Amino acid sequence: MIDDLLIINEAGNLLYNWHPQGDAVDGKDDLLSGFLTAINSFATFERGEDIKSLKMRETTVIFEKEEKFLQKLTFVVTTKDESFIELLHAFIHKIMDEFTSQFEFLLNKEFDGDITEYRNFTESVERILKSLGLDALNRSVKEIDKKSYLKSIIILEPKEGNIFFIYAKQYVNKDKISYLIPFILNSVRLLYQNHLKESLNWILLSTVQNEILVIEPRVNVLLVKQYNLSESLEKNFLSLDFFFDAEKYIKKPKKLIERFKQIKWDKKIKEFFLIDLEGTILHSEIFNNHFDFKDYIPETITFLTSTKKTSEEIYNKSLMNAAIGGEKIVTICINFDKFVLTLIGSIEDFNDYTSIQNACSDIYNQLI
Repeated sequence: MIDDLLIINEAGNLLYNWHPQGDAVDGKDDLLSGFLTAINSFATFERGEDIKSLKMRETTVIFEKEEKFLQKLTFVVTTKDESFIELLHAFIHKIMDEFTSQFEFLLNKEFDGDITEYRNFTESVERILKSLGLDALNRSVKEIDKKSYLKSIIILEPKEGNIFFIYAKQYVNKDKISYLIPFILNSVRLLYQNHLKESLNWILLSTVQNEILVIEPRVNVLLVKQYNLSESLEKNFLSLDFFFDAEKYIKKPKKLIERFKQIKWDKKIKEFFLIDLEGTILHSEIFNNHFDFKDYIPETITFLTSTKKTSEEIYNKSLMNAAIGGEKIVTICINFDKFVLTLIGSIEDFNDYTSIQNACSDIYNQLI
C-alpha cells in the first residue's frame, strides 16, 4: 500500500529509500527524487508555498519538510490507495521524528555524498510500520477479498477510538466499535498489568453464532479484525439449562458445582474458577502449582461484562466466550448467564482462536 518512501536533501540527493519487499528498480528512485525536488522547488520559489500533496492519475504523493538542520530534508511517501491517507500522514511524521533523531549529527554536517550510514534506518521503518498496523494491511485486505472467514479490518486511534482505516465486506457498526473497543482494551490492559505484571497481546470475543472479534494493540493504534465462521453454536449453547433455569442454581449453588465436578478437564487448562457475577468463587481447582491466580479472578467479571455488552451492541448476539492473551498467561471467560467459568492457561497452548474454541466446545459438550 506504500509504494515509495524517499528522504531527500535540499540539493535533491536521495539519502534513503524504502519499498515493500525491497522492490525498487535501480536508478528509479534517483530520477523520482530529482523530479520531486524540481516540482517542490518550483512551488517554493515561484509560488511561495510548499507542496503538501500531489495527485497524479493513479498515485498520490505526500510531502513533508524538515528544515531545522543544516541539511534541509523533504520526506516523501507515495501510494496508489487513498483510503488510508490519514494513516500515511501519521506514518510520515513518525518517520521524520525517528530519522532526524537517529541521524541528527550527520544532518548538521555538509553532505559529503556518503549515504551508507542511512541504510540502517530500515529496521526503524519496519518497526514504525508495525506500530501503526501497516504491516498487516495488505495481507488482510487480500484475505478479505478472497471471501475468507475474515470480513473486516479496522485501525483505530487507541484513546478516542477514531477510525484511521477500514476495509470490510460486511456491515461495520463504526460508532459502537469506536466507543466500545478502547473501553475494553483500557480495562483489560490495567487488569493484566496490575495483577499479572504482563503486557497485553490480544483480546478475543466470540458470539453464539461464531462471529469473532479480535483486538490487537499496537504501539500507536488498535488493530481490530472481524471474522464470521459458517458454523453456528447458538442452538446447542443456549439450550444449556444455565440460561433458562438460572434461578435454580442461584438458590442451590451446590447443584451447579456438582455439574462442573463431573467434567474431564483438558490438560492445557492449568486451573479453573466457577464464579458468580459478584466475583465470588463458588468452585475452583488448580492442576499446576505454578498457576495460582485466585486473587485476580474476581476482577475478570468486569472484562466479561464489557465483552457481553460489546457482543450484544455490535452483533445483537449473546457472548459465548471471551479471552485475553498476555505474554505468558491466557484467561478465557465462558459466559453462562448468571455464572462465569474462567480458565487459565499458557500462551503456548492457547495462542489462536481454534485452540480456545476447542477447549470451550469440549466443556459445552460435557454439560449438554
